[in-house]
Amino acid sequence: MGTALLSLQQTSTDSRLARSVWFRGALITIHADSQDTDGKFALFEVSGCPGGEPPLHIHENEDEMFYVLEGRLQAFRGSEEMTLDPGDSAFLPRRVPHTFKVVSDFARAIVYVTPGGFENYFRDLGEPAGKLALPNYVPLVSVPEMLRVGKRYGLTFLA
Repeated sequence: MGTALLSLQQTSTDSRLARSVWFRGALITIHADSQDTDGKFALFEVSGCPGGEPPLHIHENEDEMFYVLEGRLQAFRGSEEMTLDPGDSAFLPRRVPHTFKVVSDFARAIVYVTPGGFENYFRDLGEPAGKLALPNYVPLVSVPEMLRVGKRYGLTFLA
């Protein structure tokens, strides 16, 4: 079994590419997954532009923490609305409706999810990234497929 320490150390571009997927126009690089952390958490980096964000949803099993590196996000948690600039973070707890929107031309954030395992939702629905950059197109994922796979991960879409 790997360790989070090994996953979080400096990795080669080839290694990062092997751990990256394109999902709804975003690039997601999984720096530590549930196998690396004995199921305790997953840590991934998400880069994207406006338009590919998820609809309002609830995680039954996971808490999420977003930390913005570049750009600006608008995060919605229950009835709260937060503007997140670089250096800002937001906690999105399980069983509380939430989503986010990219409100700048581009945004990049680190996402910590606990417990681990939800990173596989992106692997199941995304496609292996062809490069460490945003795709030149928006890979389509049908709503029925998102609902079907989401159910497997305790994810419910509300809008």
